[in-house]
This record gives sequence, C-alpha cells and structure tokens, in this order.
Amino acid sequence: MTQYSDKLYKAVNKSTIEISSIDQLNSEWLNSTLDKYTFCIIKGLIDPDVIRSAKEKIKEYHSPDNERPATGEHPDELMNNFQKLSIGGAEHSGVYRPRCMRTFYNPVWAEDIFGLRESFKITAQVRNILYGFDKDYAVDEVGNEFWTASRIHNYPSGGGFLVSHKDNIVPTVQKKSKLSNQYFQPVILMSKKGTDQDCDFKTGGGFFEVFGERFFYEEVCELGDIIIYSGETIHGVADIDLEKPFDSRKADGRFAGFVTLYKKFNKKKELNDFVEPPKNKVVI
Repeated sequence: MTQYSDKLYKAVNKSTIEISSIDQLNSEWLNSTLDKYTFCIIKGLIDPDVIRSAKEKIKEYHSPDNERPATGEHPDELMNNFQKLSIGGAEHSGVYRPRCMRTFYNPVWAEDIFGLRESFKITAQVRNILYGFDKDYAVDEVGNEFWTASRIHNYPSGGGFLVSHKDNIVPTVQKKSKLSNQYFQPVILMSKKGTDQDCDFKTGGGFFEVFGERFFYEEVCELGDIIIYSGETIHGVADIDLEKPFDSRKADGRFAGFVTLYKKFNKKKELNDFVEPPKNKVVI
C-alpha cells in the first residue's frame, strides 16, 4: 500500500460519499467537491457482485479473433458491441498519448453481454446530474447528437498502461458542439490493487495527480465505487504487473467502466473537424 500525506488522506475522506439511491445525490456537494479536489468518490450505488460477475463474462466473451485495430472503424461500429486493442501513441486521435489497452464498447441499447446495463445507466445519470442535464439525457438513446459510450477499458497484465495526461479530445468536441464548457468523467471501479480475493493486479493501476502526489485510488476504493474526475485532473494508468508476461490472448489485468458522452459522428475521420492532428509538436 502506498503511503500518502495526511493532506491527501483528508482530501479522500472529504471527497467520499456513500448513498443508496441516486435521488440522494446532492449536486451542490458534487460540484463543490470537484472544484476543490478535482475528484470525488461515490459509494453504494453499484453492487460489487455485479462487477465480479461482469469480469467473468468479459473473460469468457473475449476472443483475439474479434480484436479490431486501434483505428479505422466506422463510428457506427462503436454504437454496438465492439472490441478493439490500442497499442502505440494514438496520434490518429489528434494528440500523442501512448497507451496499451483494450476496449469493449457495450452501449445500453446493445445486447447486455456483461450484465452491466443498469450499472452503466446509473453512472450516466450521475454524469448528467453533474452536467446539469436531465437525469436521463442521452442514456437510452442519442440526445442532441450525443450518446453514452458505455464501455470497459482493460489494461492487460504485463504492461498495460496509459500515459499521465489531462483529457482534451472529448472536452474539445463537447465545447465546440456547444454541449458544455465543463467536463467530468465518471469511472466505475472494476478492479482492486493488491493481493486480496477481489484484486486483479499487484503493481501499477489507475491514478490521479493530487497535491503533487500520485494517488492510486484502486488501493483504497471498492468494486462498484464510482470515481469522478474533472477536466483539470491529471490522471493515467501506471504499468500493470510488469513482472508478468504480456499475452494478448487473455483479458486479464485491470478493468474500468466508462459512460462518456460521445458526439454521434456519421463518417470516418469526422473527429478531425474538431481536433486537428498535431503539427511539428507532440502533445501529451
């Protein structure tokens, strides 16, 4: 377990809330907490057993034969169950952001192959409350050209990672589309770090940069917790279990769930209308 400063421990305690219903969520508390600490933790909304079951289903579902490349798909393909493996700098997205990760897209209107539909819906409603939108905006259908890209990120054992960064692609698209000048990213905690029964990995993991410290939230949070960070949060995923061999035939290592608001694109490379590829400059 990483040792953190008293200041960070206090921030974690003050930015954590436990509720049993989304109707108990206080938007003023949420926004003020994110303004002060850039992150918050919501407990009690998602059953940990649902997450445990989902991970087993993901491992059964995964097949290297279904693995698509990091780029080149039509936008409509992401709006159904879809699997891709991203290794490299991801410069095609408009920034240079090295990563090694697998993504399972699983929109709420697609077949519920992982049993996460209700968990995705609840988390998307939390997101909408943060944005000040109607609670059910873009959850079950496309709303104002945006949809909920519910998906699972998998960072494989043997070196899965995401370089430390601030999100800027989706926030830019949302801002230029006049959806919102704010940006929030809820994450469903699907893995723990350590050696206990619920732990999927021992080293590395998801982190925030807070008060000059790297906070590995999967050391202190539980399965089903909803972790939220703002657009000002530096975050990433440190190398997952480098002491293990990398095996692309397995879906192992770290898992995390997302419900990001994506713009509905109708053609390939339409993202370039919003975010231009870097020119003579590397942006991380």
